[in-house]
Amino acid sequence: CSRWEEEKKEDGVKWMQLEHRGPYFVPPYEPLPEDVRFYYDGKPLKLSLATEEIATFYAKMLDHEYTTKEIFQNNFFHDWRKEMTSEEQEIIKDLGKCDFREIHKYFVDKNEARKALPKEEKQKLKEEAEKIQEEYGYCILDGHREKIGNFKTEPPGLFRGRGEHPKMGMLKKRIMPEDVIINCSKDSKIPVPPEGHKWKEVRCDNTVTWLASWTENIQNALKYIMLNPSSKLKGEKDWEKYEVARRLKDVVHTIRAQYRKDWKSKEIKKQQRAVALYFIDKLALRAGNEKEEGETADTVGCCSLRVEHIQLHAQLDGQKNVVEFDFLGKDSIRYYNKVSVEKPV
Repeated sequence: CSRWEEEKKEDGVKWMQLEHRGPYFVPPYEPLPEDVRFYYDGKPLKLSLATEEIATFYAKMLDHEYTTKEIFQNNFFHDWRKEMTSEEQEIIKDLGKCDFREIHKYFVDKNEARKALPKEEKQKLKEEAEKIQEEYGYCILDGHREKIGNFKTEPPGLFRGRGEHPKMGMLKKRIMPEDVIINCSKDSKIPVPPEGHKWKEVRCDNTVTWLASWTENIQNALKYIMLNPSSKLKGEKDWEKYEVARRLKDVVHTIRAQYRKDWKSKEIKKQQRAVALYFIDKLALRAGNEKEEGETADTVGCCSLRVEHIQLHAQLDGQKNVVEFDFLGKDSIRYYNKVSVEKPV
């Protein structure tokens, strides 16, 4: 009997006891020293705290390719102006007149100083990080101490996205306790929010495996604090996937015979599905799903390929019936391949 087959709970129930400290929040913003200045149109300009913090996000990225892209610049400037005071909005109207170089140099120097710290100082920082890990990085799950995966909230900053993402440069806002839903068992010690704050909600849902969740502001996507891959629950999930793969092994010949038969179907949808299954099977392409235009980078999978992603050749490089693929797949990684296929395809 394997570890994953022990103590089976009723359908849908993932745990009976879940206790944790909640997420570790990013420390508050530390203002720049007085001698590190922002310049507008050649003159130093003292910024309000919120405006200054967002300026540092851009300044830190000055030597990055992102800040040369027009869409990144436009999105950043639009979101930055929304956070400015009315007085700042009256003055700062052109990103081209903004000079972040002094702020950029400050962070480069700070980074170099951190690298050059003596061994004792580095050890001290390491111990502080371990203390945080010990306090926030573990939970009690059904009487066992389990490691948590990502127990820290994401820091605020500028959204990068993958590939030519239409939202790159937009402001990723700071996650506050008021944004966070806590999930734990009713009889557990409920996590205490940081002083002066409260949780958005505390719930007890033992049909899910997340410990805390919030909605990020760029794509309104849910973010979760989950267990570490080495935990029992995560292992169970992987075990279930392997079990599906084992069952597939016994029926894959039937599936292959069926899609070959469907190539000759009178229904165009069945033909399309059969060709898609053939490519997923033969080339291990990701299935792909529909996306809202303008919300994400233009990446595709097998079922969302368009005419411009494929070229058909009766003969190419000495091979017959060749399909030439050229598209951006997951994470905007280019997929290019020339494949000889069976004639009905």
